[in-house]
Amino acid sequence: MRIRSKALCILWRSILLIAGLWGLLDGSGILSGAYTDNFPHMFTNISNMFAWAFFACALVHTAVRRDDPHTFAPFFKYTAMISLLVTMLIGHFMLSDALFQDGKLVLHLVVLHYIVPLMALFDWVLFDEKGRMPLWGPCSWISLALAYLAFSMIGAGLLGLDLGGGTTADITRYPYTFLDPAIAGPGGVALFCGAMVSAFLLLGYIILFIDRLLGRAGGSGRG
Repeated sequence: MRIRSKALCILWRSILLIAGLWGLLDGSGILSGAYTDNFPHMFTNISNMFAWAFFACALVHTAVRRDDPHTFAPFFKYTAMISLLVTMLIGHFMLSDALFQDGKLVLHLVVLHYIVPLMALFDWVLFDEKGRMPLWGPCSWISLALAYLAFSMIGAGLLGLDLGGGTTADITRYPYTFLDPAIAGPGGVALFCGAMVSAFLLLGYIILFIDRLLGRAGGSGRG
């Protein structure tokens, strides 16, 4: 159950890459000539950079290969997709105030928090053969988030690196205040980390369940 148009797939991924690149360049300050040092400290930006690299490779693969029913580099694709979707959900429900600065909507945040994640989701919906996701998949797709949490806690907590970012840069050396034990408390940090991992797993298995349903409906998959 998928769209087999190679031209449409190339067009879709090209738009995703253009939007994502603009969002990253504008968000980093490069377009205005003032690069923000803490830009790579935020998970929003890391997940979008990871996804951009994947879709750039996927676009080349699509362009040079004939019709291929198999998902290109599925581990990387679903890791990128799940990371972007959790970024979108956390941004929407926990950090929505950050979308506005001086009462104005920040367009690059809209692109990175909504447009790119939704386009990545619909890339799977539209172009991937369904029913092929492995049952253990969601447990591996959280690897980027786990690596980010580990780096943030070890880097800021043990090594004393200044990883503050966004509006928290002058408040804490952690990327987010809810990762700083001095602000959120050790229990609060543990609760957030547990909730984040649980959200990744839950969302991953929801996607897996939908994939299996669509696979059966389309007569494809693992059987």
